[in-house]
Amino acid sequence: MVLGSVLFASLLLIMNWMHIRFLYSGTYSRLQKGEKTVNLSPIASASGIGYLLAQLILSSFFVESVKILIIIGVFSILSVATAYFSTSIHKYFYIRRNIEKVKQVYPQFGLPKKLRT
Repeated sequence: MVLGSVLFASLLLIMNWMHIRFLYSGTYSRLQKGEKTVNLSPIASASGIGYLLAQLILSSFFVESVKILIIIGVFSILSVATAYFSTSIHKYFYIRRNIEKVKQVYPQFGLPKKLRT
């Protein structure tokens, strides 16, 4: 229980650290401009799917209950989803603090849908 909590907290911290690193290194702006050098989505997808499959395979050998396997699968998906969505919180706070800078880059930001071109 304690180890799971520590791993979950470290997953959140690592995801946020990576997000901040990508934000301030200009990786996100290069990706928006189409200047990407490496396509990371297959790598990220493969590592996540590999982790989930390995967890289910190892659990199937050592756990006899299907209910436990389902709980492990759901917990794995929820932990990765929580870490992914926690990066959106940083974006939200950045936009709230720097609304004028955001409107300089994206003049249509905050306008109703009818007024956007």
